[in-house]
Amino acid sequence: MGNNIPSLVEAGGAAGAPAPPTERQADRRHWATLVRQPELDTAVGALTQDSSLGVVITGAPGVGKSFLAGAVLSALGPNVHTMRLRASSGPSGPGAPPSTCLGPLLARLPKSAPSSGTGLLLALERMLADDAAGRDVVLTLDLVGPLAEDSVAVLMHLVLSRAARLLAIAPAVADLPPDLARLVRGGRIREIALGRIGVPETRRLVAAIVGGRVASSTIGEVHYACGGNPAEVYGIVHRERARGNLHERGGVWTLDRSVRPEPVRGADDLIRARWARESQDVREVIEQLAVARRVPITALAGLFGSEVLVDMEDRGLIAVDASQHRCAYLREPRMAELVRARLGPDRHRELASLMSLGGASEESGLDHEELISYVEWTLEVGSTPDPGLVLQSAAAAVELSEPDRALALLDRLPGLEGPLAFEAALRRAAALARLERRDEALSVLEAVPADVLGSLEAVDAARHAAAMSELRCWLSGAGDALEPLRAAWDRLAVRAEESGPDRAAAEVLDLAEFRAHAFTGDFMPILARLEAASRDADSSEGFRRGCSLVLAHAWAACGREADAAALLASIEFSAPRRTDEGEFMASAFSVWTAIGDWKRCVDLFEGYMDKGGRRLTLRGGIAELYLALAHLAAGHGSAALGPVLSAAAQLEEFPALNALRAAYAAAALAYAQIGDSGEAERFLALAAKARGPMFWQLAMCADQCEGAARTWLGQGDGPAAMLARAARDEAAGRTSAAGSAVFEASLVGGEREFLWIERLAHHRQGPLAHLCAAVASATRRRDVTGLLTAAEQAYELRLDAVEARCAALALDFARGEGNSVAAGLAQTRLDRLARVLPVLPLVPQTPAPMLTERERQIAVLAASGSSNRDIADELGVSVRTVEGHLYQVFMKLGVSSRAGLAGLV
Repeated sequence: MGNNIPSLVEAGGAAGAPAPPTERQADRRHWATLVRQPELDTAVGALTQDSSLGVVITGAPGVGKSFLAGAVLSALGPNVHTMRLRASSGPSGPGAPPSTCLGPLLARLPKSAPSSGTGLLLALERMLADDAAGRDVVLTLDLVGPLAEDSVAVLMHLVLSRAARLLAIAPAVADLPPDLARLVRGGRIREIALGRIGVPETRRLVAAIVGGRVASSTIGEVHYACGGNPAEVYGIVHRERARGNLHERGGVWTLDRSVRPEPVRGADDLIRARWARESQDVREVIEQLAVARRVPITALAGLFGSEVLVDMEDRGLIAVDASQHRCAYLREPRMAELVRARLGPDRHRELASLMSLGGASEESGLDHEELISYVEWTLEVGSTPDPGLVLQSAAAAVELSEPDRALALLDRLPGLEGPLAFEAALRRAAALARLERRDEALSVLEAVPADVLGSLEAVDAARHAAAMSELRCWLSGAGDALEPLRAAWDRLAVRAEESGPDRAAAEVLDLAEFRAHAFTGDFMPILARLEAASRDADSSEGFRRGCSLVLAHAWAACGREADAAALLASIEFSAPRRTDEGEFMASAFSVWTAIGDWKRCVDLFEGYMDKGGRRLTLRGGIAELYLALAHLAAGHGSAALGPVLSAAAQLEEFPALNALRAAYAAAALAYAQIGDSGEAERFLALAAKARGPMFWQLAMCADQCEGAARTWLGQGDGPAAMLARAARDEAAGRTSAAGSAVFEASLVGGEREFLWIERLAHHRQGPLAHLCAAVASATRRRDVTGLLTAAEQAYELRLDAVEARCAALALDFARGEGNSVAAGLAQTRLDRLARVLPVLPLVPQTPAPMLTERERQIAVLAASGSSNRDIADELGVSVRTVEGHLYQVFMKLGVSSRAGLAGLV
């Protein structure tokens, strides 16, 4: 996409003066069409085909219908005469008169034009033909309301008589006049339905505009702000760059803060006009739904009557969801925002009182975003929502990765006491922790008064201890992470003597203990209890699922990779509300990389980023780091470089999970794998300076990436550091982690390392463990056949670096023992990999058999397809001489036919 696309500055960027409105509109259209090219080509084709009567572009408000229509007209060029028509904005709704779109045409008719219908049609047709001067005519019609029958009749005549083709814009085919809709359903007018663009399209568009790599967190913010409209992306990028919010860091474009969406004023004016045209009953329903967001249809019908609601649903103003409460809501969220903005506090309170929400948002049918917006607006107009509802909305904001909104909501709560004050403290601590302000979060929890803690229910006291334990894991010097849990267990034991055991509280404390051990990789003390807890049918589903995710992670580290993969497959991961998405992805990464399924990891994290949302603002750097680590596991440093640089840039802006050291170490390995030693050394130095408590899994990855990078760079301390790490892992029972470290160190190792790998493999499962053992055994025994078999296994797992290692060793050993056939097979495999990998992990040390100059000449000609007779004629020798030389070439290179020479000479 690169060279023929203008840069941001060339297209009117922040470096120069603001571009004129027409120029900015052209720029937006240019960039928007980058992701609408298929639709653009389809529309242009339909308007130029003899069999087609035209095109109708449909889609929800804000998807860029008008921009696409403008791009279509631009693509058609000056060889087409266009006439823009627009329905007037008169009253609409039941009983409202339809409007005409023919004003621009009728106004130009001469006074002498016939007054009869047929005469008018012919006069209009002649006028269009005169204006077109032999060119094709395209009528563009923007449908914002119903059309009068006479206008429809004229349009139908012009289109069916081939006097003009139609380019219409409408929300849906159902909004077209019936006669035009029939032409669409019959295929004579082509419908092009536009949807909102997704994150991949936004990523492609932003990258093209800035001309470089863009952080996933930035993509998530821009996608959220543009609302899926590609025409808005250029304006957002232009504006944020001018403000200094969007800037380049280390070759990656990142944002310093969130993007504030700005409304499209033209679209807002149309929505306001549409609302003003409605009848009083319809406006009241719109106001009610604007305030309450979603209302059960039965309750709404009791207030306003069913006839009004049926008419509004038929006209696409409202829709009814599929929930058990059958809630109605406005189809256009922007209409709700604009209506709320014009309602005064008194009117808002009046409407809110009709459908007030209590403490249970599930009964209202509101989703998370609607609940948060409802509470925010209620607070804004001076009403006092139920404190429980505010706490629910704060929890929902944290779940939607918008902790700033959660803190703002909690700040608006009046002074709370007792359990409500405790819940507010928990919500505030969760929001602060998501913002990586864990020291503040811990202070909030420590500030909960002792008398409040003493009066809490057992499960709430357990939740407080669990939150304290998790925060201590991340903070150096904050104390033992298990200490709050032990104290909570003591209090729970006293309560059990008085009122019996509390299973829910025990589950909270057990799961918190398991997670605290998993944070440091100390799995062995909890392994038996974890296995029992994940199978306990009497436990709650959430507890079993949480234990199963920790258990999968533990098994993957401790040599039960296949069991971990089966367990992970049995976990139905559907929504973050039921299972923590971050915990699932961390476990999945551990399991799938442990069994060698790195490609599945790539699909998981690419899919996570393609979903977009505000979560990328906080966790985009972590997702790209995991993606890069998956590529590095296969030896694909070039594929890992983009995401790992993006991850480092994001983690420098927002240090999520203290993972910056892991990002620097991964970047060093990526550069080492592509042969850039200077950059690899620079990132190793950065990794050495980045410290802080880190989740065991990421700490292990950081250590192994640093050691592997130094090994690829030929530094002796790299293998030594990995072997020391492996010894610690094995002592702690983490045999899979130990085996991975020893295998990487054995790249320059000897018999001690190979025997170590084989010994660990006896306590491991899965294809990767078997492959490591096969490579170690075959290398130790100099078994050429075994190495070639291992290379094929690595090929099946798509582990290119391991396959290259096996092929290089097999080639060395085969040459050493004079096995020309095996050498040829290994050489062919290595030649293929050399075209994929910028740097091979190992290069053959035994020199290849030397061909004489005449043998090389003949081999080159034979490899190019020349026959023996052709070669003899070109070199001036006999055919028998050619055959003799070819025999020597085949023997030296270990091939059996001319086809085997390809790539060897």
